[in-house]
Amino acid sequence: MGKFIRQHANSSGITSLAYNELDCTLEVVFCKGGIYEYSNVSPSEYDDLKASSSIGEFFNKKIRSKNRHRKVRD
Repeated sequence: MGKFIRQHANSSGITSLAYNELDCTLEVVFCKGGIYEYSNVSPSEYDDLKASSSIGEFFNKKIRSKNRHRKVRD
C-alpha cells in the first residue's frame, strides 16, 4: 500500500480524508477517534465525496455501508 496524504474534511464527523489511487483505498479519520481504511473506492467516488455538500452524508450513504473496511488505529 502506498502513502496517504491527508486532506482536511469540512465535516462535523470526519476530520480528514486520504486516498490511494494505486489500490483504491480511502482512509478516513473520524472526529471522535479512529482511523479506518475503506477498500474498493473508485477515484470518481473519492472525487464525488470531496465535492459533496455534506461529506458525512455522502460517506454514510455511498461508502460506509458498501465497502470493506478495517480499523487502522483508535
